[in-house]
Amino acid sequence: MKAKSRAIVSAHGKPNVVFIIADDLRDYVGWMGGHPQSVTPNMDRLAKMGMRFTNAHCNYALCNPSRTSLLTGMLPSSSGVFGNEQDWRRSVQIADKPTLPEHFKGQGFSTVAAGKIFHANHGGPEGRLAGWHGGRRGFEQDAAWDQRFPQAGVQIPDLPVHTGQNFNGLNIWHWDWGGIQVEDEKTDDGQVAAFAAEFLSQKHKKPFFLALGLYRPHSPWYVPQMYIDALPLDAIKLPEVKADDLDDMPEIAKGHLKAGYHSKIVEKNLWKDAVRAYLASVAFCDAMLGRILDAVEKGPNARNTIIVFTSDHGWYLGEKQMWHKGKLWEPTTRVPLTIYSPQLTKPDTVSSQSVALIDLYPTLCDLVKVPKPEHLDGTSLKPLLLDPAAKRDKPAITCTGGGQKAGYAARDERWRYIRYADGSEELYDHQTDPNEWTNLATKPEHEAEKKRLAAFFPAEFKNASRPPSEIVHASSPSGSVDLSLVPGDEISAADAPKLQGRGVFINAAFDFDPQIDQDSTLLAQGDEQSGYALHLVASKPTLTVFAEGKEVVVSGAALEKGRVNIRAQIDGGGSLSLAVPGHSEVIGVAPFEKGFPQEPKSGIAVGQSFGILKAASHPDSTPFDGVVHRMNLTILPPHVTTPIENRETKTAN
Repeated sequence: MKAKSRAIVSAHGKPNVVFIIADDLRDYVGWMGGHPQSVTPNMDRLAKMGMRFTNAHCNYALCNPSRTSLLTGMLPSSSGVFGNEQDWRRSVQIADKPTLPEHFKGQGFSTVAAGKIFHANHGGPEGRLAGWHGGRRGFEQDAAWDQRFPQAGVQIPDLPVHTGQNFNGLNIWHWDWGGIQVEDEKTDDGQVAAFAAEFLSQKHKKPFFLALGLYRPHSPWYVPQMYIDALPLDAIKLPEVKADDLDDMPEIAKGHLKAGYHSKIVEKNLWKDAVRAYLASVAFCDAMLGRILDAVEKGPNARNTIIVFTSDHGWYLGEKQMWHKGKLWEPTTRVPLTIYSPQLTKPDTVSSQSVALIDLYPTLCDLVKVPKPEHLDGTSLKPLLLDPAAKRDKPAITCTGGGQKAGYAARDERWRYIRYADGSEELYDHQTDPNEWTNLATKPEHEAEKKRLAAFFPAEFKNASRPPSEIVHASSPSGSVDLSLVPGDEISAADAPKLQGRGVFINAAFDFDPQIDQDSTLLAQGDEQSGYALHLVASKPTLTVFAEGKEVVVSGAALEKGRVNIRAQIDGGGSLSLAVPGHSEVIGVAPFEKGFPQEPKSGIAVGQSFGILKAASHPDSTPFDGVVHRMNLTILPPHVTTPIENRETKTAN
């Protein structure tokens, strides 16, 4: 997404902002009381410096949609972004709306970042820059920053020990834990903290917006061994759970049981081990936060620097037999939130009002006295910072799913009300049931409460893609259909041109960077029974065709950095061709002879990860990140049987 150029104003005299966001950090923080063995002296120290919000919640319990919501100021229902593999930069709802750092940059602040701010990931077993659900670059917004650590275009420093070590024996690539023999300073978060300390030790000409992402306690829970040794395994306390907790919940809420994570943990007697590893990661995160706070207090900017600390969402450790993130219950929606603003916040103040991460964008605008963009969905927290006894009249809204499958939770001071896409419900009274063990949704005496909270749910979930009416037009006299596509386009199977009995021709031009796009998907349509994908594998342009369970792949020579033109064709007779003019050309034979054998069950997706490609066979696949100059797709006319084919058919019979 390319933002419009904006006039930059002067920020002279404005306070600085240090915005710190942890990853997957739930209420296992001392002042939040989530676990009696949490070791978080620095999180507690910051909480006492300013105001702590005991009832703060994310707007989506997954990294990408949560961070997108926070940094754009838009609810997931407004941006259309609800998946970890969905490139928020392609959303038509976000286009031309400034992100939080972009807005501060336009207001004259120096914008500096280190660590994961937008969605990114550890990069898998190879520590890849792109791939493995985002990679260390992730969905970075390069134009938002004047300065970037570890380097321009990269969010997360390379982990000293890559994921996939299988320390815990579960053999789940994204979820492993164990102690590592690495000094704090050499870890990815240690490097971020060191950069922050160096930056904060200096006086700067312009007010700054410094965004710092601490990756822990995100998995893998690889932390220096001393943090694990500090927590004896036998003494670890498990979360409180109720054996029949799921009995009064709707079926739609129990989808996580299919993964079987909880049963695996219990069978292998790893529950305490997992809780200890998470607590150790929280303690490590706290230690890195302490280094940042020390640098602020000792540096020349202490009296004029606002500090915000939060997390993108929480994490389950066996509650409701749930692990990881997602869902709409308290352990994953509730996050730590502390705001310290010199000359404004009073020390050691508390607000129990329901607030959300969506509120941080307008809050920071108010605190530094810059105008708020018109597109913001949140409400400033400044009135609460000024008066801890102040009240709010709206709950925090968290979403799950998206589009027609969106569900919502509303959380106020007392109640959590959940309504799923199929209309089923959950209602919990936090005054009497803080663990959310008793679903009261069917009790008629609570109908008014449910109706009141439901009134705050979004009326619609907007689509991040262009509507099909803007993309798909009538066929030509010959029967072909021409589509001019852009990254982010997504057309359902129902709205896509018919593919059965036809072939396709693709004419594309794009800027290629092997560091970022070496394993990315340009265009895909259909499914494994009938479909195709134009993608890149180890920098090689690749055309993969599926028909009736069969797969045919043709690949050209590896591309070099620069502008690339590609032409790919799957004709009605079953011939394949993939050409990069002046570079390479390959041909092949499709697993059919008269066009695609059936209508696919999935539609068209441009510049998205996986899709028709399976994560198991293409784990490095990522949305195409570069500039696309042209992406033209022609659905060819229906295949017409030739006289020769007729004779061959009669002979065969």
